[in-house]
Amino acid sequence: MIKHISLRFLIIFIAFVVAGLFSVNSLSRSMDLNREVERFNREILENIDSLSLLLAKLHNEALLSLPPYQKKVRPISQNGKNLISAETFFNALEHFSFSGSKHQNLLKHLHTLKMDWKGYLDIRKVLLKSLKSGKEESLKRVLPPYMIAYGNLSHNISDLKHHYIREFGRYVEDLRDQAMNSFYIGLVIAVSTLILLFFLLMEVNTINRKLQSYLEEKELFQKKLANANKALTQYSEALEDEVKKRTDEALEHLMKNPLTKLHNRLSFVKRLEKNSRASVAIFNIDRFQSYNDLFGAKVGDRIIQEYAAYLRQTIPYLYEIYHLQGDEFAIIEPDKKASSTFLAMVKRVAELAREFHYTDENGSFILQASIGVCIDEEQPLTKADMALKKAKNSSESLVVYSENIIKKQRYLENITMTKVLSKAIKDDRIVPYYQPIFDARTGKVFKYEVLARLVDENGLVIPPAHFITLAKQIKLYSELTKIIFDKAMESIEEHGLHLSINLSADDIHHRPTRDYIMDRIAMSAFSNHVTFELLESEETTNYDDLSAFIQRVKQYGVKIAIDDFGSGYSNFAKILKLKVDYIKIDGSFIKKIDTDADSKEFAEIIHKLANSYNMKTVAEFVADESIYNTVREIGIDFVQGYHFGKPIPLSEIVKPDEIAEAERPDNSETERRNEVSDMVWD
Repeated sequence: MIKHISLRFLIIFIAFVVAGLFSVNSLSRSMDLNREVERFNREILENIDSLSLLLAKLHNEALLSLPPYQKKVRPISQNGKNLISAETFFNALEHFSFSGSKHQNLLKHLHTLKMDWKGYLDIRKVLLKSLKSGKEESLKRVLPPYMIAYGNLSHNISDLKHHYIREFGRYVEDLRDQAMNSFYIGLVIAVSTLILLFFLLMEVNTINRKLQSYLEEKELFQKKLANANKALTQYSEALEDEVKKRTDEALEHLMKNPLTKLHNRLSFVKRLEKNSRASVAIFNIDRFQSYNDLFGAKVGDRIIQEYAAYLRQTIPYLYEIYHLQGDEFAIIEPDKKASSTFLAMVKRVAELAREFHYTDENGSFILQASIGVCIDEEQPLTKADMALKKAKNSSESLVVYSENIIKKQRYLENITMTKVLSKAIKDDRIVPYYQPIFDARTGKVFKYEVLARLVDENGLVIPPAHFITLAKQIKLYSELTKIIFDKAMESIEEHGLHLSINLSADDIHHRPTRDYIMDRIAMSAFSNHVTFELLESEETTNYDDLSAFIQRVKQYGVKIAIDDFGSGYSNFAKILKLKVDYIKIDGSFIKKIDTDADSKEFAEIIHKLANSYNMKTVAEFVADESIYNTVREIGIDFVQGYHFGKPIPLSEIVKPDEIAEAERPDNSETERRNEVSDMVWD
């Protein structure tokens, strides 16, 4: 409704403007009329009167020359005006126009007058000439025609004036009619608009009354709503208090062990989140499962309850006891300054715990416990648990965490992996996997990189990060190199694949391995399908050996690539002297090339340098489309990474220029770790 009223007010405003325009037009026409009348009086009537005076003056001058008329002729009064010349008069009237046009009938009369004027002047000259000659007979003959010419000219001037006045009067009447029409139209519009405005104001008044009524109703509703909101707020607060109470009860129940009523593992973890470092002690009842199995769950529960009560009596109340799980309890000391006091207290509790006796109808038992402690450490729960495991696997009842525990565990792991690795070599379970390298421009497979994998007895594929370092330590690394190299050459010779094979500085400096590789290359008809990737991160001590090796293999068409370029400290000038064919930019730069300006700038510099020396560039670790687009923008020639294909066994490769659908990555976290492993070790 408001919109419609606004529209009508706009229409009224426009109508008032139109009415005003008509009024202005009427006033303008009236002013034009006055100006036209003034111009007509000035340019027509005054000029005609001036011409009449000029005629009278000429006529009087002629009569004064005649003796009979000298006394009868009165002098002509000009009233201070200059008489117009005939020529100026006729020019003025010929060019005068009104109503936008020259009226032909007036011009016709003007032309007639002009001819009469000329005739009058001619006969006047004859008259004056006769007067000068003194011939009375000639004068009598000329005088009558002269008087007739004068009379006709005087009449024509008067007649011309009347014609101009009549024509101009018609023009003035038209202007007056137009001005009045504009005035009446504007008046009608204005009156109509006022009437419309009156009714509109009446309607607005009605709307205002309705609006006032609506506002009063709204105010009343708002008061009711405020009262309702107040009541709802009170109810909401009461409900919130009840919910908070129930939530606290639920959390209390959730954060406590229902058997011992002690805070549980969840509560313990939340407590640790407040401290980056802390001291922790974990108590675990030895052989508890045996008691539980022998006497049943109910007896086991009573043992746990009594042991918890015993710990509460033994441990100072300063420390909160946490029931982590089953037969495992813990205490925590977040204050670094109190760590020595904490360790002394735990040792005292360990001594007292030896005296814990449990007695029921089944008999009396002395329960022993193993205790793992860490003092002021990060990740204290994990490290205390490591100490507990050592305590349970040794004769010591209390073990304090130290770095030696980790070293020993790693030693045990290495012993296990040594057995796994030796058995895998013996059973021929060291296998090559193949990761495609794509042409960045065409999107097609250019070649494959060969990556080592160990397949355990259960079929689990283990990446090289878990066994390469160990292989070097136990002198099996060269054996692995030969196995992978032989199997890679077999796949080249059987399927015509183009492969990149990783070689380390150890492989090249180890003469038996180097000679084995050279002999195998020399005997193969597909040596030009081989690219050796040399790790830039492995600093070589003998560039002569390396250079000689590269020169020899290049004789057989082998290509050379520098792998992980940018991760080490090699001199670029020395690398140029090696005359390599490919530079593989390190994945640590590529994986953040789309978000880190420095990484992108480094890749651009390497690409331009390589390009200037006719070397191709390869981007490793291309993990998504954004990285790929940035690599293409730089102009890098080849791409490799899980965005295009993960490492796969030979059986999954269909043909040299394409890979099976199974090759596409599923982006699982395990495969991501494998790719990082490949970057670091292969």
